[in-house]
Amino acid sequence: MRWAYIIDESKVTHISGNNCHFLESEITEVNTKTKEQEISGVDGVLVGANTFDAFELTLKFYYNGVDNSDLILFTEKIKRIIHTRNPMYVVHSEMARRKYAFNSAKIEWEKITNSDVTFSIVFNCFKGYSESLYPTDQFSLGDGKWQFESGLVPDSNIKYKHTRTLFDIFNGSSDTIDPRHGHKLKIRVRLATETGFKIINKKTGDVFEYKGSLKANQSFVIDGGYAYKDEKRCGRQTNHGIITLAPGYNTFEVWGKISDFEIEFIFPFIYR
Repeated sequence: MRWAYIIDESKVTHISGNNCHFLESEITEVNTKTKEQEISGVDGVLVGANTFDAFELTLKFYYNGVDNSDLILFTEKIKRIIHTRNPMYVVHSEMARRKYAFNSAKIEWEKITNSDVTFSIVFNCFKGYSESLYPTDQFSLGDGKWQFESGLVPDSNIKYKHTRTLFDIFNGSSDTIDPRHGHKLKIRVRLATETGFKIINKKTGDVFEYKGSLKANQSFVIDGGYAYKDEKRCGRQTNHGIITLAPGYNTFEVWGKISDFEIEFIFPFIYR
């Protein structure tokens, strides 16, 4: 059965259902922006890191109404669902475990009879990538929330909460998770220390260092590029390091004179 729905914060609104049938999806190619600089007297160009533009996702539907009045009411309902002030997510059955963030959409109608219509909704996916439907704090191989064709591997050892200071974090994305590009990455740390600690990603070489003391009952969170101790910014006590996650397995090590250690990585996979 084919289906499509919208997620607005925690509210789910179905587009398909009853007399509305989801037919198919179309997605535009990845639009890559390259940074190049010519230098006089030097062959070729200097290149910088690529960025990725927004793209369009098109979902096509067929509505079989009762009469013309029913069709009018249905079209008004779809407009209310799609046109809101805030960004939302769209999910569809052809990629059932991915979600696409959009900030605007347009509807193209093609009337068949006074009660029947086909229509397409063109979503502007402003992030330039899609995300796994759930973040890693809801990860499980067996609950149906994750799909293997979306970067997951059948490894029962994958987990995102650890109590040992040497561990692996699996990133099933098709790209590096990098908070500098607006990617979501939250690292929750619980430990006790008088001298601070370091978190090192041995695959990427990233190092985050906290230089203060911490009690086991205090909260410490690295949210993207910012560190919080008891929900207050504490960047001055850090090296301002950014942790990234390369695709695949990332081996981490935590250094320092620490005890009562626990760490959790929370992020969605991302896909180009």
